Amino acid sequence: MKILLIGHGYVGAYLRPVLIRSGLDVVVCDQNVERLAGVENAMRCRYQELTIADLADFSVILWFAGHSSVPMSLRDPDGALANNCLDLLHFARRKPINARLIYASTASVYSVLSEGEAVPPALDESETRLDPMNPYDCSKISIDALARCFANAITGLRLGTVCGASPQLRAELVFNAMNLAAMRDGYVQVSNRHSHRNLLFLEDLAHYVLKLVELNADLPPILNTGSLNISIGELADRIAAFHGVPVVDKGNSTTYSFRMNCNKIQSLCGAAAEISIAERCARFREAYRPLLKAAS
Repeated sequence: MKILLIGHGYVGAYLRPVLIRSGLDVVVCDQNVERLAGVENAMRCRYQELTIADLADFSVILWFAGHSSVPMSLRDPDGALANNCLDLLHFARRKPINARLIYASTASVYSVLSEGEAVPPALDESETRLDPMNPYDCSKISIDALARCFANAITGLRLGTVCGASPQLRAELVFNAMNLAAMRDGYVQVSNRHSHRNLLFLEDLAHYVLKLVELNADLPPILNTGSLNISIGELADRIAAFHGVPVVDKGNSTTYSFRMNCNKIQSLCGAAAEISIAERCARFREAYRPLLKAAS
């Protein structure tokens, strides 16, 4: 089975060695030459430039190359619409008709304003909110809707807030940021304790991606993909407890909450292994403590 992995950033750089270790033939596509340093079997170009002939030999395409955050999309709303929706749709129509395309959507399409201590419901794939709060959510909802009508064999993974150690670290993601602060600054800052997120650890994403690649049956058009639902305050408390540091509460501001029901992907793939927050923190600390020491 030949796999095309589009994007060698935070997610792609983690997934590539996992896919290779599982015995898959992986080719990476990324426009950032620096990200591909030392990477064999790489296409150094924008995925928008790939032709029908370029895609002909691939049976599975994994797309993790979008505008990947709300701030990025706010800075470049037209680019977010193009990259996350229009360009991706055109790309999906160039692939072999039976080639499976799995792309990164987002759980934030379920977002509601965080109000007091209210806990938002854990929504399933049928309960998408159609009032996007920003260009990022709008672009993701749009491709989720268009893909099922205008493309074939395409599945969107509505990813929780991705976190964990990767060769291409994103330090701003909430779990990563809290652990880095505990290790570097000796405390964990928290705002909006009562807002909620669904977290998705990279290990769990890899578990689900590998299982989906192996499945022979047609996949659903949308799959919620997450590890756990948790409040921001509880997450901060658990991370601080692991590191033995205090929590500094910065108060509340206008923000969003979302929780997901991930029963569908668990029924298809089996649940990922249960790993405690403390063990997740230990793995993160092991990966980055040497780098922080070298920088200090």
